[in-house]
Amino acid sequence: MSELALKKHAAVFCIIVLFFNSFAFATLSNEQLVKNIEKSQGTTKIEAIIDYVQKNFHYNTPQALEYADEGLQLLEQHPSHDQSARLLSHLSRAYISYGDLNKANEVALQAQQFAQKSTVMANELRVQIVLADIAIRQRKYDLARARLIDVIEQAKQGEFENYLANAHRLSGHLDSKTRDYEAALGSYLQSLSLYRKLKNPTMAASIHQSLASLYRKMNLYEKVLFHQKRAIQISLTLDNPNQQAIFYSNMGTYFDEVGKFEKAIEMHLKSLALKEELGYKLGMIHTYNRLGSVYREAGDFKKSEQMLKEAVALKKEINRPDPNISTYLDFGRLYIETGQLELAESYLIQSISLYQGSPWEDRIAEIHQALAKLHLVRQQPQSAIDAYLRAIEIAQEHQREALLMDCQLEVAEIFEKQGMHMQALAYTKDYLTLKNKWEEKNNQYRISALAIEFGVREKEREIASLVQQNRIKDLEIEKQAVQQVVFLIGMLFVFCFLSFSYFWRTKNKQLRIEQTALKQVSAVKERLSHALWGSGDELWDWDLQSGVITRDNQMNKLCLPCEYIGSDLNAIKPSVHPDDYERLHSKFNSHLEGESDFYEVNYRVMTKSGRWLWVSDRGKVTSRAKDGTVLRVSGTIKDISEIKASELALAELNATLEKRVEERTLSLKQSRDELAEILEELTSTQANLVEAQKMASLGRLVAGVSHELNTPLGTTVTASSILLKELYEFKSKLENSKLTLSDTKSFIDVSLSSIELIDSNTERAAQLIKRFKQASAHEYVSSESQIDLKACIEGFIGFHGKDSDVIVEIDCPDNCMVQCDSQALGKIFEDLYLNSLLHGFEGKAGHISIDVTTEQEQVILRFTDNGRGVERQAIAHMFEPFYTTARHQGKVGLGLYMVFNLVTYVLRGSIRYCPHDKKGASFEIVFSTGGSH
Repeated sequence: MSELALKKHAAVFCIIVLFFNSFAFATLSNEQLVKNIEKSQGTTKIEAIIDYVQKNFHYNTPQALEYADEGLQLLEQHPSHDQSARLLSHLSRAYISYGDLNKANEVALQAQQFAQKSTVMANELRVQIVLADIAIRQRKYDLARARLIDVIEQAKQGEFENYLANAHRLSGHLDSKTRDYEAALGSYLQSLSLYRKLKNPTMAASIHQSLASLYRKMNLYEKVLFHQKRAIQISLTLDNPNQQAIFYSNMGTYFDEVGKFEKAIEMHLKSLALKEELGYKLGMIHTYNRLGSVYREAGDFKKSEQMLKEAVALKKEINRPDPNISTYLDFGRLYIETGQLELAESYLIQSISLYQGSPWEDRIAEIHQALAKLHLVRQQPQSAIDAYLRAIEIAQEHQREALLMDCQLEVAEIFEKQGMHMQALAYTKDYLTLKNKWEEKNNQYRISALAIEFGVREKEREIASLVQQNRIKDLEIEKQAVQQVVFLIGMLFVFCFLSFSYFWRTKNKQLRIEQTALKQVSAVKERLSHALWGSGDELWDWDLQSGVITRDNQMNKLCLPCEYIGSDLNAIKPSVHPDDYERLHSKFNSHLEGESDFYEVNYRVMTKSGRWLWVSDRGKVTSRAKDGTVLRVSGTIKDISEIKASELALAELNATLEKRVEERTLSLKQSRDELAEILEELTSTQANLVEAQKMASLGRLVAGVSHELNTPLGTTVTASSILLKELYEFKSKLENSKLTLSDTKSFIDVSLSSIELIDSNTERAAQLIKRFKQASAHEYVSSESQIDLKACIEGFIGFHGKDSDVIVEIDCPDNCMVQCDSQALGKIFEDLYLNSLLHGFEGKAGHISIDVTTEQEQVILRFTDNGRGVERQAIAHMFEPFYTTARHQGKVGLGLYMVFNLVTYVLRGSIRYCPHDKKGASFEIVFSTGGSH
């Protein structure tokens, strides 16, 4: 075979290897990339970081930046010009995605220095392409073109077709920016041809996407849809969700522009689902904006507003530079449609400042167009004309022909309605002139596109023809080489035949010897099998190097593992009785260490039925390495359960059973008598305790009533005594004609004060008696009714909580109907609410939660606040009458006592305090959904 043919085959093989390597990289998951970073160190870890940043610089930009910083720190410890150049190049692309072009340019220049020091041409080409991309985004088109020309010339001189394809692709972007669409089309098609040659479908799909975008600018929408569909088809075959998310989004935009709103929404929703799955939040913002715009055009204003609000919320969440700044413009257009003109104007004015100085400054013309429509709705034609003229000025400046024609036609209609016919005619002429030029340009684009595509196809056919001719020549050379090799092959065949004949005779002789040996081994195995069957023993052989154990005549009822069990006893530990495992482990390891000639141990093994079976395990080391390491252990396992059962039976027969029975009987009689005495004492003590508790409760009740009534009654008595004394003095002075005007005034003042004290304190005593009477459940006459528990709670909270700073959260099922006394239930809520307000929050702001659940015709109501809580010593007395921790504040201590009586005797339920770790107090009330019975 010729040297040329060998080189071609080697090149094909290399391309195949590179393709599969790139495919493996493309399909390597982010999780695996992160694992590679975590488990590696030094230069290997740097390489893993470079792989991660290269793949995720766009879709996981923040994480890529973090890993890149870590990689740069490692490079300070392990310097490498090559790795530094590659990592900095990919880091620069990450800053491009982040929107920080100045930082991206700074990092790329550092990468260029390391690339030159590394003397690796691929590094220099890579960083030149990155610098060209940055220059395009910074609108430094001449600098970008110079860099790309340099890359193309260098790539053509070596085997750098991948960088050549990337350079042509970027040239297409540059020509598209400078509106040289024919040159851009040529560059894209060259790039597509190279990517197909390199068998890189991922980048080929990206070029189809770029071609769709270019044809969109040329207003050739049939080609736009064709190339976008082709891009989606390729990404689906590659199962590349990153590309699919972007391609679906762009297809939605194109369907929107041709008026197919339903298909546009379908594409954007597919894109949004993929971006959510990928966690690509910046892309989600773009899709929310596009959906907001399409829903508005389709007339679904509610969904439009929802999508735009989602975009705003997500922008706040990610808190990073955002290239998707069309949200406010879309809000403005939406609110014009819905008649919310003040909101629309506010959003449109804010949108102008966002677009100024951005790469999309030309869209300010669209904002002024929207403002003009806003003025028309307000019936302000002159303001609308001014806005249209400003939009026309900006559209002309940025060469937005389609938008310019729309504005010219719309302003002409306004001039016509205002009777300004000359101005209307002038703008109509401008519109028609521009439209003719536009259509002529589009026709020229269509013809040029066909010519360029035809030329590229012709070049591809010429290249294919040359390749075919070279292939024919290679085949002719291969044919000559084959003819020369045939003779050698014939001679080699004869030699091989003779060698094979000798080998065959020798092999047959060896096979006969091996067959004889195998028969002898088979006979020995058969005798061993019969012997094992007769004894009932299991033979095992354990290869500690491979961890495989082989069992012959295995006892199927045992749960011992077979085949691979590793190199220690941990695999059989679950099958051995816990009390026996340590003995087995100790004897086995002692034997492995050479402390005995063999080991023998009895232990219990779990059977498949879950019972324990006694076995006798006997084994020894049968092979060791030169350094003493154990290689193989063999032994037998024997069922000794019957022997152990016999041993246990004998042990029981030898025991003095009768003596033990008598002793046990006597002991039980003594225990019974003692328990009877203790029970009698406990019964008596319990009765005494109950009586003591009743008396103590009655004493506290009497003490509480007397204490609470003593104060107002004592004050009343004192005031009455003072009044009586003053009255006698007044009478004495009157009778003795010594009464003066000042004495009269003093008597009147003392009388009024005393009467006020008597009145207020008797009123207080009356209120105390009334409240104490209310604490009795007998005061409530049965007035049960069917009520909605949730509505009852909401009504109570709405009435009592309207003037307080307490927030009440209610979690109650809808239509929770209960049969109960609504007056008692309201009183329960009132006292619990006041208890939290006065004792828990102490008049400050707080939070109360009321949670209601139903189980088996019972209502479980939990009332919880986040106040200061209940002191531990107060928990046991909180439901007792007149018990309070705030008596100094004038509190009586009947609130929770009343709650307890109402829950227990009116609702026929129960209440308990539920202590918990968090701050605050919690009460649980349980009562029947049927109420009291």
